[in-house]
Amino acid sequence: MRLYRMRPDKKLWGWFHAIVWPVLFTVLLIPLRQHISPTDVAMLQLVWISWMAQRYGKTLAITSTLVSVLALNWCFVPPYYTLHVHDTRNLISFVVMASLGIFISYLSDRINRQLQKTRNLMSQLRGMYMLAKGLTGRSDWPGQCAFAQKLLSRRLRAPVRLYASAVPPAAEAGFCQLPLGKPQPAGWLVLPQVLLLPNHNLLHAAQSLLSQSHAALELQYEANKNLLRVESEQQRAMLLRSLSHDLRTPLATIMGASSMLADTSLTLSDVQRQQQALNIYRHSKLLQQHFEKVLELSKAQLADVQLQYSHFSSDDLIAGALARRSEFAAEIAARLQCPPALELCGDADLLEIALANLLENALRYGAGIIELCCDTTLLEQAQWQRLELHNQLPPPGTASVNAADAGHGLGIRICETVAALHQGRFSFSLEPTKAVAVLEWPL
Repeated sequence: MRLYRMRPDKKLWGWFHAIVWPVLFTVLLIPLRQHISPTDVAMLQLVWISWMAQRYGKTLAITSTLVSVLALNWCFVPPYYTLHVHDTRNLISFVVMASLGIFISYLSDRINRQLQKTRNLMSQLRGMYMLAKGLTGRSDWPGQCAFAQKLLSRRLRAPVRLYASAVPPAAEAGFCQLPLGKPQPAGWLVLPQVLLLPNHNLLHAAQSLLSQSHAALELQYEANKNLLRVESEQQRAMLLRSLSHDLRTPLATIMGASSMLADTSLTLSDVQRQQQALNIYRHSKLLQQHFEKVLELSKAQLADVQLQYSHFSSDDLIAGALARRSEFAAEIAARLQCPPALELCGDADLLEIALANLLENALRYGAGIIELCCDTTLLEQAQWQRLELHNQLPPPGTASVNAADAGHGLGIRICETVAALHQGRFSFSLEPTKAVAVLEWPL
């Protein structure tokens, strides 16, 4: 198959130049017939033949050569205006001129073909580079296929279709289908059959790059999946440790107090019975709170498929968090310093759960003022929202009154889960006089 085809309008003009201009050029030189020799005219015609060979190829150049020889014989070789040649030396000149014209035509055509091949190869190499560069900037398979389809269609100047599906498309006459991905195809490259041979380097590279890119995406997906599995196992182990402590302690107290009340061999006073009943009630209440936290954690872990973003005020967020801890709401509100109202964006329910646990931990572990800050900041070239809670700690050697029933970190686990679902982060640090908890996520 030829590497290039001449346009119809260009081909028509080529025939015009090959036939008309040599005749017209020779006729214009007739007034100078007494001053120039046929050899001089032949040299000038060879210049035109060389240009024709370089511009239009060997076929038209050979045609122009034959027309030039006939015009030279007609106008400059006696007897004039006939094709008879009386002097045999002129026959040798005609043969030499025709041979040179044909040789120049073939040589120029060969150079043009080599130049066209080089340009085609350089174009394919540039297409390979652009394809490899573009695929690295796209992290999903359909997006990579869409980019490759657009690039190949532009480079080949022909309709090229890429299907990001393992199911092959319907066969079409004159089109070929190249599978993408091994061992099972993950996509199909469909293009006209005539483009396959002249652009085999680019198409083979595109097929290989897309297959490798899909394999890399599969490996990355498996790696992320394994990493998520490992993190889930770690979180599950930490959760079990937290549950074993948070649930075992009140449960042991309830069992001990109830066994004392049920033991008929023990003689207890009314005050002692009332004290044990109070212990049972208090630790049952604590156990209920722990179970509510477990349910909150489960809700947060399952919310990744139904995360509901909305805009809300920081005052509404604080009010919702206090409503979730109604038994401590009055005590927390008395110690809480609220920030100015600020519009936030995120899943309001999950953020209320996280803030409620932060406020409850501040109440249990801290003493004095609980300071809450809300703001937005430019971080990592994006707007981030932040909830920052400062809690004063009791002096060393003392403990908060509510710390006796404190848990073992379920609230922290809930905050970490909520931050992860919002593509953010959570941090907790202890300073000599205060504890600082920071929940931040991108806007």
